[in-house]
Amino acid sequence: MKSLRNFVIVLTLPAAILTTSLVISTANAATATQVFTATMPKAYQPIAANGGSDDYHCFVIDPHVTKNSMITSVTFKPQQKLMVHHMILFQVTQKDRDSALALDNNGAGWSCFGGTGMGSSFSSFLTTPWLSSWAPGRNTDVMPAGYATSIAKGDLLVVQIHYNLLAIEFGAIPKDQSSVVLDTVPAVGTKLKPLFADLFPAPVELACPAGVTGDLCDRGKSLIDLARRTSSSSAVEAAGLNLICGQSAFNPTPNNTSTCDRKISQNELVIKATPHMHLLGRSMRLILNPGTTGEKILLDRPQYNFDDQSPTVLKKAVALKAGDTVRVQCTFDPSLRSQLPQLKKLPPRYVTWGEGSSDEMCLGVLGVSRN
Repeated sequence: MKSLRNFVIVLTLPAAILTTSLVISTANAATATQVFTATMPKAYQPIAANGGSDDYHCFVIDPHVTKNSMITSVTFKPQQKLMVHHMILFQVTQKDRDSALALDNNGAGWSCFGGTGMGSSFSSFLTTPWLSSWAPGRNTDVMPAGYATSIAKGDLLVVQIHYNLLAIEFGAIPKDQSSVVLDTVPAVGTKLKPLFADLFPAPVELACPAGVTGDLCDRGKSLIDLARRTSSSSAVEAAGLNLICGQSAFNPTPNNTSTCDRKISQNELVIKATPHMHLLGRSMRLILNPGTTGEKILLDRPQYNFDDQSPTVLKKAVALKAGDTVRVQCTFDPSLRSQLPQLKKLPPRYVTWGEGSSDEMCLGVLGVSRN
């Protein structure tokens, strides 16, 4: 049985504002390392709306980057690790700056189920450009040797925190005052190559186990409930993933194995791979060109552990060519809902892709370099 310490991803609500400080690292002055630290100045009280158990909150950080830089590591410091399901750092370029600041409402932040919802490149959780992320089992996101993430002068950042209130079984829900630390070097003169996040999701369709009944075991009613306690975009995303992956959007066949094939649209070099599922997840694989003579395993987690979502840095980078296929494949055990302390107190339900802690995800994240 895996550890049950955490649960809650990102990935909403009242006010929080971050202050940013800049420290020039004297220990590494030769490389002009700059350390940017952003901390919430006021503790935030997570709140779940509409009878749910999750709070997704976004807020803007201005790291005051004065020159084009490369991020070599990101350290997420969730103060309340028990209930922080994940933290994701998104980049806000100049073209989306006004949109981000308008949403932030002078530091009050905003509810962001389904994605940040900002500007030209911000729509859903799956299409917003990620800079870095934190989940249980991770501390500092150190970029692999020779690689870093780009951030331009004047760029803003958005931090999305998913609070899982199911993790608090007894007592009052504590306040949170998390922070993020960026280690950077100037882009000019560096030989570091930019690293990007490439997301590979698959739909989730888990029926109630045999002999288990309940009102939410009906898929339609379960999706209505998902929209009520998170957002309507979450239900749309669940349907859209089925379409993208060749299944019926409204009448899919439930299966404890989720899979999706995606064609690669541009040449990439895979440097690292990271799994993400929720509490019912059992295993995950990312497979290049499955069923062919060129098949390669990019990621294999035969015993997925929610409390250890650390990335795997490939021993040797793997080239993806435009037209290649990458398959993500996840297995789940719906019977765990009646066994796990965080889930067994909830009514039985048909489980779909969703952002709540009692929902599920099948998401592989590749760290890639592009020509």
